[in-house]
Amino acid sequence: MTLTWSILAAAVFFVLCCQLTAPRLFEYGRLDETERNLSSRSQPRENTWRLVRLLFGYCGAQWKWFTLGFVFLMLYALSRVFIPAFTGRVLADIALGGGMAALVRSVILMSLLALSSTIFGGLRGGTFTYASALVSRQIKLDLFRSLIKQEIAFFDTTKSGETVSRLSSDCQVMATNVSTHVNVFLRNFVMCVGSLCVMLYMSWRLTMVTLIAVPFTGFITKWYGSYYDKLSEETQTTIAKANNKAEEVLGSMRTVRSFACEMFEVKAFEEDLDVTLKMNRKKSLAYMGYTWNNEFNQNGVLIAVLCYGGHLVMSDNLTAANLLTFLLYQIQLGENVYWLGFVIAGIMDCVGSSRKVFEYMHRKPAMPFDGEQRPIVQGTICFEDVYFTYPSRPNNPVLKGLNLTIKAGTTVALVGPSGGGKSSIVSLIQHMYEPDSGSITIDGIPIQNVDHEYYHERVALVAQEPILYNGTVRENILYGCDWATEDDMLEAARKANAHNFVMELEKNYDTQCGDRGVQMSGGQKQRIAIARAMVRNPCVLILDEATSALDAESEAQVQEAINRCAGKRTVLIVAHRLSTVERADAIAVIQKGSLVQIGTHDSLMEDTEGLYYSLISKQLLAAVD
Repeated sequence: MTLTWSILAAAVFFVLCCQLTAPRLFEYGRLDETERNLSSRSQPRENTWRLVRLLFGYCGAQWKWFTLGFVFLMLYALSRVFIPAFTGRVLADIALGGGMAALVRSVILMSLLALSSTIFGGLRGGTFTYASALVSRQIKLDLFRSLIKQEIAFFDTTKSGETVSRLSSDCQVMATNVSTHVNVFLRNFVMCVGSLCVMLYMSWRLTMVTLIAVPFTGFITKWYGSYYDKLSEETQTTIAKANNKAEEVLGSMRTVRSFACEMFEVKAFEEDLDVTLKMNRKKSLAYMGYTWNNEFNQNGVLIAVLCYGGHLVMSDNLTAANLLTFLLYQIQLGENVYWLGFVIAGIMDCVGSSRKVFEYMHRKPAMPFDGEQRPIVQGTICFEDVYFTYPSRPNNPVLKGLNLTIKAGTTVALVGPSGGGKSSIVSLIQHMYEPDSGSITIDGIPIQNVDHEYYHERVALVAQEPILYNGTVRENILYGCDWATEDDMLEAARKANAHNFVMELEKNYDTQCGDRGVQMSGGQKQRIAIARAMVRNPCVLILDEATSALDAESEAQVQEAINRCAGKRTVLIVAHRLSTVERADAIAVIQKGSLVQIGTHDSLMEDTEGLYYSLISKQLLAAVD
């Protein structure tokens, strides 16, 4: 009988181990067409085990805390592993009449072991929980550091809600799962090894019977892990899509309300949640099948151990007390194996969440900040035969051989029909994008060769719709200027014509601006934005339609601020209104990505066939009407 069990176990173990090592055993084809479309990407799919190594690498960075947790874990396991032995001894003393003294001694020893396992278990749990928080912090920091360095074109094609979801939801899933499962895996692995050692010592025959299902369980676990990994990745993708929808709607509630689209947006969000629910349903079914398999194997092994153990007891090869103790260890081993399977499922879930996170984290920016020059900037900007197409719209060229020189210390206005390329010129000067060909220089130096932080201290932008952050007026003006003093801030505010209205606010410069500056009027936001630019004392000031959305009074105040800030600086103004451009030293007319006219207001108005004359005439006619 013993020989038969041994041969059978060896044969099954060999066959299934060969299957486990077969390459590419499970293909992605088991997912339906919708899921394959969700996961399609332009770059190769990251290897699962490489992702696992990267995940555990974050745990390795916190090795001190994990080592301390492992010490507590070992002490916990050493206490826990002997509890079944003393439990079996207590039951044997009761059943076989071992005497009160022996019973009391066994109960006391078991109680001491239980107390020590409780203490060390709590210390282990607390240590691993704190280590998990450290891992979460580092993953989020690394991802945010990578995202913040990406080129603007990346954000043109990547939804902000998706990146926020990766940063919040996915990173938290990764950190919590990997740290928790390190704890659970180590605890159950140590207890498995301890239980197996005791079981082998008690009866190697029964131990072989117990292990006969291990290869089959491993085979199912590999199948389940491969499938669950893919499902988890797609689930996180659908969650990111739903989060993006929610962020988009909640961030534009005024538009939603003005068109009475509340229920329309609810329905759209519900559809996104239904896709997530579908993926979770598949995960639930997969987990249900996996649990059935584990339970069937454990119960089958228990029955086999009882049958073969009964045979050994009846043939006087094993005592009844040892069989009882062995069964307790076998039950504990089954529980440990169950948790090891749970860990594998959790790790696959974690890998699914981490795939996109690591893709973002390891992405190399197309426009790295590798400029090193810090020249004394005078402010002459030159475009030489510049061609440009937005990466997100590769079939729609924006600039076509643009040649334009903006001399230092002059005010130049860019005018022209909408969509002609004016804002694209501003974006290129700001080095938001690289031109397809041609060069852009500042004082003869290619702008990509200038140090990134230094360049944006020398070249400042005031956008048409400036973003104010959810902080005080002071924090918004001094944004990114840790070196600036209170006097610098006040001087910039006065130049921007902002000081007077700020002092009329309830808390002056400590007044909260609200999310995206919602507490401020359009004119107030523009003047705070101008002050934010002026506190840097830039050599080049760019105003991208800074007055286009303002009423007459606010426009006059902002225009006064612009005139005050110009001084000896190079000023580039993108505008449509005559009142904004007529005082410029030069006016460049841009149409369909090319420079078609340049000159002063008076000289351009002399050309009655020119585009500038046509634009101004239409504007004056509209004003008369």
